[in-house]
Amino acid sequence: MNKRAKYAAGAASICLMLAGLILLHGCVAKAGSRKLCQSLDVRIKGDLEFVTADDIQGYLDKRYGCYIGAPLDSIDLGHIESLLKEKNVVKECEAWVTRDGVLHVSVGQREPALRFDRGTGGFYIDREGFVIPLHRSYTAPVPVVEGNIPPLEKGESAEWGTSVLGLVDYIQSSKTWQDKVDKISVNASGDLEVRLKDGSERFILGAPDSPKVKFDKIQKYFSYIVPEKGEGYYKSVNLKYNKQIICRKDI
Repeated sequence: MNKRAKYAAGAASICLMLAGLILLHGCVAKAGSRKLCQSLDVRIKGDLEFVTADDIQGYLDKRYGCYIGAPLDSIDLGHIESLLKEKNVVKECEAWVTRDGVLHVSVGQREPALRFDRGTGGFYIDREGFVIPLHRSYTAPVPVVEGNIPPLEKGESAEWGTSVLGLVDYIQSSKTWQDKVDKISVNASGDLEVRLKDGSERFILGAPDSPKVKFDKIQKYFSYIVPEKGEGYYKSVNLKYNKQIICRKDI
């Protein structure tokens, strides 16, 4: 065999080897793509209990459909993340699969800052103003505002809700008032009211704005009006009007 024939035979052998490697790689890749989802692993971040792994699994089973037994590369991870973020309690979500056949889902919950209670139901809001539904078996240890609450859960009065949170923050950060306020409520007219632990007066704040100005008026009431009239003389103290303290004995 001459040199040219030897080179041709060698080149052909190399080509066959390369073709074989490419074919083998394709077969391995194809086999890998056939790996099926065997199980779901849900991780809930933090200590809050608004959503459980069972809740997430049930929601995926209902909204996404079949994923157990599906090829790993057919699972729409972005769609799973979008579906879970539709739940108000979910702040962040990440989904991924691993070669051992597991679909992993990591969920971060919204953290409630304030609870609104109508007596017949209610909800929480976080610091961004997002509404979080009440949980059937878990109550977050946060301040409560009771009474005639606007329908924040329907997307209305969101600014009002965050303003109320600002009022609560002012009270909790005040060395004067943090241990004196007993109850915050909303009356039938939509005005915020405050009752103190010591005393029977209703302090009508009105809108949830200018908390320092209004609580300074409460301080003036105790400094100047109570010493003159006596404790319990007035039933209500209206602070919602600019530069006025309106006291009434009848309501």
